[in-house]
Amino acid sequence: MLTDYIRRGGQAVLDDIGVPMTSGMPAFGEILTDGDIAAILGFIKSNWPDRIRAIQAERNGD
Repeated sequence: MLTDYIRRGGQAVLDDIGVPMTSGMPAFGEILTDGDIAAILGFIKSNWPDRIRAIQAERNGD
């Protein structure tokens, strides 16, 4: 979901999944490559506390 959120922008993703929220997150899909997006998310995740990383890994089956 985070990759999609960055690629298509927040509002497009929220609309697709039916979340009645407004997002100002712009789409970066025409600016960033998939590798760029993966690197950004990797950096963000690397700064999460160990407990949160473990929860996320379990949810993703890592």
